[in-house]
Amino acid sequence: MEVTLRITSPSAAAGLVPVAICQPQQSISSKGIWLRDNPLDYPFPLIMAQVTLVLFTSRTLYYLLRPLGQTKFACNLLGGIILGPSLLGHKKVIREKLFRDKDAHLFEILSLLGTLYSLFIIAVKFDKNMLRRTAKNAWKIGLPGFLVPLAVSLGLAHPIGSTLPGLKGGMFFLYFSFSSFSFTFFPVIAQALNELNLMTSELGHLAMSSALVTEAIQWLSVAVHIVFTKKSPIHGILALVSLFALTVLIFFIVRPLILVIIKNTPQGKEVKEVYVVAILLGVLVSAGISDALGATPMTGPVLLGLVIPDGPPLGATLIQKTEFLVSELLLPVFFFRVGFMTDVYSFQDWGSLGKLQMVILLTYGAKIVTVTVAALCCKIRFKNGILLSLIMNIKGIVDLVVFSRWRSSKMLDQQSYTQIVLSMLLVTLIATPVVRFLYKPQIRLEPSSKHSRTRNIQSPRFNSDFSILCCVHNEESVRNITSLLESSNPTEQSPILAYVVRAVELIGRAAPLLLPYKKKQQQEGGTKKLKRTNTPTHQLMRAFWNYSKNSKGPVSIHAFTMIAPYNSMHETVCRLAEDNNIPLILLPFHENNQYTVGANVRAGIRQFNVNVQTYSPCTVGILVERGLSARLSVSHFSYNVAVFFIGGPDDREALAYASRMSGNPDVGITVFRIILRNKLKEGNTKEEEVEETMDESLVDEFKIRNMGNDCVIWKDIEVDDTVQLMDAIRNSQGDYDLVLVGRRHAEMSLRDEEMAEFVQNAELGVVGDMLASADFCGGMVNVLVLQENVELGNGAFRANSAKRSAKWTKFSG
Repeated sequence: MEVTLRITSPSAAAGLVPVAICQPQQSISSKGIWLRDNPLDYPFPLIMAQVTLVLFTSRTLYYLLRPLGQTKFACNLLGGIILGPSLLGHKKVIREKLFRDKDAHLFEILSLLGTLYSLFIIAVKFDKNMLRRTAKNAWKIGLPGFLVPLAVSLGLAHPIGSTLPGLKGGMFFLYFSFSSFSFTFFPVIAQALNELNLMTSELGHLAMSSALVTEAIQWLSVAVHIVFTKKSPIHGILALVSLFALTVLIFFIVRPLILVIIKNTPQGKEVKEVYVVAILLGVLVSAGISDALGATPMTGPVLLGLVIPDGPPLGATLIQKTEFLVSELLLPVFFFRVGFMTDVYSFQDWGSLGKLQMVILLTYGAKIVTVTVAALCCKIRFKNGILLSLIMNIKGIVDLVVFSRWRSSKMLDQQSYTQIVLSMLLVTLIATPVVRFLYKPQIRLEPSSKHSRTRNIQSPRFNSDFSILCCVHNEESVRNITSLLESSNPTEQSPILAYVVRAVELIGRAAPLLLPYKKKQQQEGGTKKLKRTNTPTHQLMRAFWNYSKNSKGPVSIHAFTMIAPYNSMHETVCRLAEDNNIPLILLPFHENNQYTVGANVRAGIRQFNVNVQTYSPCTVGILVERGLSARLSVSHFSYNVAVFFIGGPDDREALAYASRMSGNPDVGITVFRIILRNKLKEGNTKEEEVEETMDESLVDEFKIRNMGNDCVIWKDIEVDDTVQLMDAIRNSQGDYDLVLVGRRHAEMSLRDEEMAEFVQNAELGVVGDMLASADFCGGMVNVLVLQENVELGNGAFRANSAKRSAKWTKFSG
C-alpha cells in the first residue's frame, strides 16, 4: 500500500507544478525474524528495545552507585548521557540501528507522559500548610540563600549574557535563565533527602523548610516566563488570561468535586477505583487543555495535583497506585531523552563556554557561601552549614523540565544546554555523597545545650516529674500502655508527663511532620473539627485524655501526630525525647498485632524499634503485648509485676522502674534475683567489679525503700550455669500482668554474641525473647524489655553496646 503526500513548494504561487512524493506505509510491528525481518526496523520492537536498554542501564548504575551516596536522579541522567550522543550514541552503528531520528518522536511522547505524571505526583504530595510549620531559622537561611545568588546571577546577565550566542530568547529570557541557576525547588530537595534517608533529620527538615520559603516565588517566575517568551505580546496576554481561567476552573469546580469524593469515602477505606482512574485521566485532559491554551502541558497536571489533599485517603491512594510505575518506568525514559539531547561534541565556542561556566560557578558558589554564613549566624556548626549549602544546590527533575523546554523551543543551543545539564549533574554527584557520609543525624545541628544530656529511669528524683514518651501505632496498644502508666505511680509529688506520639508511615506526602495534636485540630476549620472526631488518631488520643481524667494520680497527656518513613522515624522520636529530657521511651513490639497489620508494616515497625534502641538518648522499653491488659477501671486498679534481675545496666533500669511502681499500693511486685554460683568463685575484672558494685547499690536501695511493703516480694535464686538460669526463669511463672527485664545482662553467656542462634527477636535480648515466647506462661503475659542508653555508665560492657546494637540493625538491611 502506498500513501501519496502532495507537497506544494513556495514557488507554487508562481505557477509551478506541485511535487508529489509516494512513500510506502510502514507497519509498526515486525513480521518475525524467520522471514528475515529485522525487528529494529519497526517502531514497536524498536521502542521496546530502547525502553529495555534504558531501564537496564539506569538500574545497573543505581545498583553500582547507590552505595557511594548517589540518587536515582543522578544515575538515571548519567545513564541517558552514556546512551546518548556523548558516548555510545556517538557511534554511527548504534545511532542508526537504535536511536534513529525518525522514531524519536515516539520516545519523546513516552518521556512527556513520565514528566506529566511525575509533576502531578509532586503536586499531590505537597502539603499546602507546610509554610506555617517551617523549621526554626528557615526564613533566616532560605531567603538570603535565594536572594544573594539571584542578585549575583542577575548582575552578570547583562555584561556577560549579552555576549553569549547560545542564549537566543531575548533579554527577558537572558535574565530569567541566569536567575534559574539560583533556584532551589522544594520537591527536588525532598526527593533527594528521602533517598539519602535524611528526611526526618534536623538538617533535612531545615533544608526542606529553607527551600519552601521561596517556592512560590520560583513557580510564579516560571509561569511569568511562559507568557513573556511568546513571540507576540498578544499571544502572551492570551496565554496568561487562559491560564488564569484554567486555574479558576480547577480550584473552584474540580476541587469541590475532589472534596466530595473524600467525604463519601468511609473512614479507613481506600477511594473507589473509578475515582482514581478518573483523576489519572484528568491529568492527561488538563495537560492537553493547558497546552492548547498556550501554556506548557505540565501546567495543568501541577494545578490538578495542588487541589488534591495530600495523605489519605485520596492522595495516598493515588501515590500508591502510580508512583512506582512512573518513577521506575516512565521517568528513566525522560532522563534518557535529556541525556540524548546532551552532546559533549557540540563544544566548539570555548570562549562562550568559559563565560557561561563562570556564571554557573559564581551562582553556585554564592549560594554555598550565603547559606553557610546564614547558618553560622543561626549558631549552627560550620560543618553542618556547609552540608546544608550543598543540599540547597542539589538539582532534580523540575530543573531539567525547565531547561529541556528551553532547548525544545530553540532558546538554548546545543552547547549551552549540554553545559548546563552537565553542571547540574556534576554538582549533584558531588553534593549527595558528601552529605550522606559526613552528616551524622544523631549529632544536633547547634552546639550542645542544657538539654543535650543522656538520661535513664534512675536519674529523676522521686519528688520530681517523671516523663514517658509513648509511641503508638494503633488503638490496640492503648489499654496496655495506660495500665503501664497507671502502675508507674503518678503522685502529686511526682506526676507523670506522658508524651503520646501517634506514629504514621509517610505515604502520599512530600515531607514528614511532627505536630501537637490539639494544635493541628485548631488549624483546621471549625466545620472540619466534627469530621475529624471519627479518625483513628482522634479516637486514640481521646482514650488517653479520658484515662488522664480518671487516673488516681496526676497524669498530663501531651499528644502528637508523627508522619514519617519508618526507616528514619527514630530521629524525630529521639529529638523529642532529648529536647524534653525524657528518661523513658515506650515502643510497642512489632508483632503485637500481627493478625491485623501487614508484613511490610511489621518489618518497618521492627526496624524503627531497633533504630530507637541504637540512637536513643535515654532508656528504651519495648512492650510485648501477649496477654490481656490489667484490671483497670475508674474505681479499681490492680497490677501484678514480676522482675528478673540478673545484673547489668539494663537490669538496673528494670529494677529502678519496679522501685517507682512499688510506691503504688495497687501494684504487686515480685523480684527474682538470679545469682550464678560459679561467677562468685571466679575472679572478676575491674569493669565487672564496677558493675557488681552498682548492682548491689541499687539492690540495697530497693530493699531499704520497700522495707515493710507487703506488696513487694523478693526472691533470690542461685544457679550454676546458663541452662539452670533459663530453667529457673521458666519455673517462676505466675499470674502476672507484666514482666520487667533488661535486654542485656552482665553474665557473659547471656550476651547477644553468645546466644545469637537461639534468639528469634534480637531487640528483646536472650531472656526477653524467651519471656515473650510460649515457654513462659504459655506466651500469655505482657513483657517490657528495657535497654539503657548505650552512652551511659562505664566499663567494657557499655563500650561495646553500640556495636552490638548496630550489628542487630542489619537483620532488616
